Amino acid sequence: MKHPEPCAGEPFRQEQNAAMSEYQYYEFAAIDGPISDEGLRYAQGCSSRANVSRVRWQNTYNFGDFHGSVDTLLKYYDAHFYIANWGTVRLGLAFPKGAFAPEAIQPYLRGGERYEETLTFKETRDRCTVWWQRNEEGGWGWTEGEGLIDQLIGVREELMRGDYRALFLGWLADFDPGEWRDPRDGAVPMPPIPGGLDNLSAALAALIEQFPVDADALAVAAGLSLATTPEPIPIAAALEKLSASEMRALLARVAEGGGAGVVAELNRLTSPRVQIPVGQTMRCIDFAAKTIEARELRQKREAEAAAVKRQHEAEQLRQHLASVMQRAGAIWSGLDPLMAQKIASAYDQAAAQLQELGRAYAQAGDVAGFQQKLAEFRRRYSSRPAMLRRIEKL
Repeated sequence: MKHPEPCAGEPFRQEQNAAMSEYQYYEFAAIDGPISDEGLRYAQGCSSRANVSRVRWQNTYNFGDFHGSVDTLLKYYDAHFYIANWGTVRLGLAFPKGAFAPEAIQPYLRGGERYEETLTFKETRDRCTVWWQRNEEGGWGWTEGEGLIDQLIGVREELMRGDYRALFLGWLADFDPGEWRDPRDGAVPMPPIPGGLDNLSAALAALIEQFPVDADALAVAAGLSLATTPEPIPIAAALEKLSASEMRALLARVAEGGGAGVVAELNRLTSPRVQIPVGQTMRCIDFAAKTIEARELRQKREAEAAAVKRQHEAEQLRQHLASVMQRAGAIWSGLDPLMAQKIASAYDQAAAQLQELGRAYAQAGDVAGFQQKLAEFRRRYSSRPAMLRRIEKL
């Protein structure tokens, strides 16, 4: 049965599937500081079984489903992660209005409806939310969501520092080079390629694990992007740029329990904004062509490497079987002591040695000689059916 896609703005009604063990995992995290009393009351009302605090909301559903509003919870919490074993995974990162310019995300959006594309964006009166969504047809069987949000929330901090690599990776997740062969698509431009794609952070590595991108396309983009990310600014130099009133406001927030948010803002001050190329002119059709060219080159190199490896392994096998042939007399003589043990492990060892002898004789062009000695072995141990069964195909 095809499960309906979850809607982040409404309670999600999931039809039950008796044939499949259902798994849904929801988690919300507060990053900039504990949520308000109002938010906590709403969060507690969303489920009687969830683990709810001012900094986390977690629940696993094996039957039934979430009856709150994801959008409403993201008025209070700052990050949301959802995964279901029928193939849906979703990450939502909420930002205060003005945390980063909404127009910065526009080049990376494809214009599809929410959840039709990997990367989407929603703006409300005082918050904006960036969404990544993946729907894997056929599902993925056993899965777990616990702990994954902690690997991913670093993306939020990077975006607030002006590092838009996560947006580009969201765009790239929907990029299929094979779809860009029609010359009529030649006018479609690439979105800006951020710097540092050659050195992804741990959070970005976790992001593409959950929302995969074409590895060849990423390699091409990394080659086109600015090399690495800039070094952080010393905290002392960043603090010197703050006025006395700004410093007092930060200290007041710390005293009121907002220390986490203050630390996050200070971290942003020490992180230079990642530069995005201006006036970039590459077209999607050209990027696709470069990706296909890179893929073909990679596949050629892999095929050549595989051929060299096979050749090396074949030579090693040839030398080994030649060595076995040189020791054939001793190996034949060593079979009788093994048979005298009358145990399964000894029979297995004898069968393995006979099989290897057969390959050695074949390589030496003496199959008839092997069959003659094997026939003698079978006559000698004709009363050992367990052993004979092991070598009946030799």
